[in-house]
Formats: sequence, structure tokens, C-alpha cells
Amino acid sequence: MFFCKRSHRNKLLAIILGFYLAINPNNLVSAKNLSFIKPNIPATDKISNFTIAQAFKQLDFSNNYYEKLAEADYFYQRGDLSQAKQIQQQVKPAFAPNATIPAAVDDLAKLDAKGQQYWQTATEAIKADPELESEITSSIFEPLQSLVKEDPGFIPGHILLADTYDLYGEEKLALATIERAAEMYPVREDILDTKIDLLLLYGKPLEASIAAREFAYSYPNNPKHQAYEQAANQYFEQYKKKLNSKITTSGILGSIGQIATGNELGALEIGQMLLAGEKSAGQSFAQSIKAQSQMVSDQRQLKYLNDIGQKLAKLMGRNEFEYEFNIVNDPTPNAFALPGGKIFFHTGMLELMDSEAELAGVLAHEIAHSVLSHSYQQIGESALTGTASNLITSMIGRGAGAASNVGGLLLNQKFSRNKEKQSDILGLRVLDAAGYSADGLYNVMAKLKQLSGGGASLLSSHPASEERMRYLEELIQTNGYNRYGYEGVEAYRAVFPR
Repeated sequence: MFFCKRSHRNKLLAIILGFYLAINPNNLVSAKNLSFIKPNIPATDKISNFTIAQAFKQLDFSNNYYEKLAEADYFYQRGDLSQAKQIQQQVKPAFAPNATIPAAVDDLAKLDAKGQQYWQTATEAIKADPELESEITSSIFEPLQSLVKEDPGFIPGHILLADTYDLYGEEKLALATIERAAEMYPVREDILDTKIDLLLLYGKPLEASIAAREFAYSYPNNPKHQAYEQAANQYFEQYKKKLNSKITTSGILGSIGQIATGNELGALEIGQMLLAGEKSAGQSFAQSIKAQSQMVSDQRQLKYLNDIGQKLAKLMGRNEFEYEFNIVNDPTPNAFALPGGKIFFHTGMLELMDSEAELAGVLAHEIAHSVLSHSYQQIGESALTGTASNLITSMIGRGAGAASNVGGLLLNQKFSRNKEKQSDILGLRVLDAAGYSADGLYNVMAKLKQLSGGGASLLSSHPASEERMRYLEELIQTNGYNRYGYEGVEAYRAVFPR
């Protein structure tokens, strides 16, 4: 299955012969390194020109907007979903029709003559194993790039192109190719298996764990749900062994601790926390943040936040976490997630929102960051990549311990585009499953985008770029999520009055 490494060339030939992902852990072929390969991933003509309407630019969050949503809540809670939808549609701009992603195809015979010729030219050249750079470019990469661009629904084309990049030592292009295919066809197990396989081959077990876990929790009805979850746990343990080996053999955290603080024990504390696991690390980091921050103690507000957070967390899948939801007295409109399900909201974020659906949208997204180990990875990878010195230096205030400003690190460090998408995918599924309007997070991002005046988002760790907004629209439509569910305007304002 997807637990082992493959033979590069044997796998390519297997795809060519039968469109089957062959796995051979005992016959790895050294990658060829060709610097002449153009570092670009071709856009797919059939969908690249599509632009979503960006309905967030039309949103008017006036009092009438939330009055209408409160009116819709009245009917929603009484089971009149049709009337609730009609009322919400009066103030919610319609999304443009979603991009039409070509249907997935595995049968070469379903391609036109041009597509079949691209495949034949590339596969025959791969079998012949040319040596000249010009021949490799013209007979392998150019036909495969054209095939993926013109026939994006042909799944073997994406997989073969990714594996061919891998064969010739182009790690970034291999991962970018399979990642693009995964975004277009997220339910395809063969694409996911190729992605996981490449990540493991490139020494990225935590990324492989995140990919497997995201699929398992985003598609809980998939027959292989449990297998992918088990694989995610296995890869996570591989990552912990890698982290432990790095710490014990190089002493990297100890030496960095002396550089950053003059206190070796302070830096070692971080390594010990990470090796103890996400649950323990999150608890330790959360305690340090509470000790140095002005925390809100209003029990009604904390209970309201916790009740909604716990309801969403139960739908996520990481039941081993002890989820905790906190409020920091800070006017910045922000929120962040620590390892192990420790979530923090700033009062500035709570003041920005006007409904329970908006709160639930941000909560689901932040919980997803914890569930997918993003914050744990953010800290742990700093040690493995040798960048811990800069990160830890930025974390530590004068006279503070090494773990004291981890929250500040996570708050100010942006997650990658892929990690934001991963959390959006899982968070939106859970938001919809809980019965809330699926555009709760979308509306918060729209507010932040409008407040920023089209520039950088105030939510520094979760930028509300136009690309992000378009992607949220696409996710909601592609998955058929309900934009007209429960909003909870009066319930929210009763706890967080305007």
C-alpha cells in the first residue's frame, strides 16, 4: 500500500504498463540530477482562466445584515429551513458558479489523439532511458507537461509527471506537481499515496503524517479511513524518532539555547517538551502563555467559547487531546493554536465577530491546525532544519525562559499556503457538519480583508488574501456545504455584546 518506498524506474514502468502504483522498497534507483528542467508547473488550460466572483467584496456588514441573519435564525430553529435560506439570501451575495474540474479519467482510450500521442511519446522515451538533456526535455518532460496541461483529468499523467521529476532529482517539482493534482482531485487515493510516498522518500515523515491524517479526517466515510489514520500515527512516530536523534546526536537545541539566552537548560526544555508529545507540549506552552498574558476570566464567555469548541473538536478525530479554549485580553484581531488542542482567542477577534457561526468558523480552523500538527511542526522543524537559532531568539524575551514566548512565535509566524488550505478543508467540513452556516470563516476573513483596505491582513498569522477568499468560495461550493445554516446572532451578542 502506501507505507513503503518505491523503485523509481520500476514504478514509472508500472504506471506506463498498467496505470498501477507499484511499490518496491528493496530496489531504489539513484535519482538523476538534471538542472536544465524548467522549474514550472503548467497550468491546466481547462480551468486556469476561471475567476470566482469574489463575493466578499460585495458583503455589507451593516446592522441590517445581522438583523436579517437573526430573523433567519428564528425560522431555522423552528425547522423552516427554506424560509431561513430565503432571508439569508437577501443579504448574502451569491457565489459565482464553481470552476468546472474535468472528470477524473484513468483510461488512455478516453483521451483524444493528441493526448494519447503525448503519453506514448513520453512513455516510450522513459523506457528507452535517453542520456542527452535535450532529448529528455523534448521526449519526456515537454509531452508530459502538455498532457497535464491539456488533459488535467487524466490522473496517470499527473502521477507519471511527478514520478519522472522524482527520477531526475527534482524534489520540489515532484511535490508541487502531485500537490496540484491533490488539490484538484482530493478524494483520489492514488494521488494521495503518491504524495505520501514522495514525502517519505524525501525524509518528511511529519508532512506524510499530516497528509494521511487530513484525508482520514476530511473523508471519515472513506473505507480506508482507519488505514490512513493508522499510517498517520506511524509516520508521526517516525518523525519523533528523527527529532530525538537530531537532538541527542547534535545537541542542537542545547547550543542554540546558549546562543539565544545563555541558558542551555532553557533551550533543552523545548526539545524535551516536543519529545513528550503534542498533548504535553501544548499543555506546557499554554501554561507559559497564561503566566505572561492578561487572560480574560469572565466565566460566561469562557463557557460559551468552550461549549462550541468542544462540540467542534468531537467532530475532528483527535480524541486523545484535552482541548482547551482561552481568551487573551488583546485588541489585535487574532487567534492561534498550540499543539494538543490549546486554542487562544484575542478579545480583538471576538469583538470583530457578530455571530456564533463566525466564531465556530474560526474555532474549527484553529482546531484543525492543532489536529493536523501544524503548530507542533512549526516548532519542531526549526530544530531539524537548523533554523531554531533564529526562531528561538525571536521567541525569547529578556530574562524569560525558552518556552515562555512560544505563543508569540506561533502568532507572528505565518503558516504556509498548503497548511492554511489543509486547515480550511478540515475546518469547513466540521463547521458544516455541526449545522452552522458554512461561510462563517469566510465572513470573518472578508471583514479582515475589508479592514485591511486591500493590503496585508490584520490577521498576520492567517492572511485573508484574495486567493484565500476565492479558495474558500471554491471549497464551499465544491463540497456542497450549506451557506444558510444556523448563524446564532442573538446567542453570540448575548455573550459578547456590541
